[in-house]
Amino acid sequence: MQGQTFTVAGSSDYPVCDCCGKTNLTRAVIVRNEEAEEFNVGCICASKLLRQMYRGKRHKVSPDAVLSMGKAASASSAWKQRNGWSPSHLVAA
Repeated sequence: MQGQTFTVAGSSDYPVCDCCGKTNLTRAVIVRNEEAEEFNVGCICASKLLRQMYRGKRHKVSPDAVLSMGKAASASSAWKQRNGWSPSHLVAA
């Protein structure tokens, strides 16, 4: 997987992680890099891949937060407009 900035593009039912190769995933999300390539990633790999800056350090995002971002990205456009959702760009470490 190549890229520095990733965006969670939605949730996924595909059972294979493109990051580590693990099969039989029950929780996965789709992440998109700055070149618009999409990858199916398990929530544990996504939590390590997606980082947020806090007080000068990069911290992992929790797996539950990753799943929440995936569900929000997969939601309808009416829900997104009503709740003011916008994709967040997270930086890979």
